[in-house]
This record gives sequence, structure tokens and C-alpha cells, in this order.
Amino acid sequence: MNVLSIAHAGMKVKDMERSLQFYCDGLGFKRKFTLYRDEEQSQPWIEYLEFGDKQFVELFYSYEERKERPNLKEYYAMYHLALVVDDIHEAAQQFRAKGIPLKSEPLLGPDHTWQLWIVDPDGNELEIMQYTEKSFQLVGT
Repeated sequence: MNVLSIAHAGMKVKDMERSLQFYCDGLGFKRKFTLYRDEEQSQPWIEYLEFGDKQFVELFYSYEERKERPNLKEYYAMYHLALVVDDIHEAAQQFRAKGIPLKSEPLLGPDHTWQLWIVDPDGNELEIMQYTEKSFQLVGT
């Protein structure tokens, strides 16, 4: 088996409209489709967002399942989602222009990859990366 790419990252959100605004308006993701809990399509369950060729983020409606399923661990949260951009400095400027605060300014990491960090409305961290010709992800260690 060869893993080719990240298929999606799933996150539960508190305020779907606020999260859709962040991911679609702020980051430029596109709404792909909605999955529903029922055949009547009266109870939305997941919003699928596309941000690249066959790359997705699933946004789940609310944290209510935790109340319904007490056997779940107290915290189910993704540590972070990493996205690759072609120009980290341009990305930082666009985030600022859209009112998305930077958690960190662009910096060259120990893996020789540029990175900056932002946070979505629910506190999920997003690492924004730009590879270089020396990035370990591209050339190894």
C-alpha cells in the first residue's frame, strides 16, 4: 500500500456558519457537499470542503454527540492541519487583509520549510507551510 496524500481532516465545530466563513471566505476552500443524518435531509451532519485536488476537510455539526455518547474520550480534537502554499509571505498578507490573526509570523523551521500558524474559530491550529529546495519533506533528512 502506498499512501498518496491526505484525503481529509475532520473537525467538530461549535458554530458552523462561523467556521464556513473562516474556511471558505478566509482560506478559499469550496463547499463540495453536505452529508445528512436522515433520508429527509433535515438534519445536516457534515459539510465537506475541498481545498485541492481530492483533498478535503470535514466539518461536523456541534459537539452534541459527546453528551449522547459518554463513553467517548473527554477530548477529541485534531492536533493541527497542515496546508502547503506557494508563497508564505503572500499568505500572511492575505490573512491579515481578511482579518485572520497570525499566531506566528512566517519563519523557517528546523526542517527547512517555511511555516506560520493561524487558529480557526474553534481553536484548531492550522500550520501554513511553504516548501523550499532543502525541505526535508522533499529531499529527506
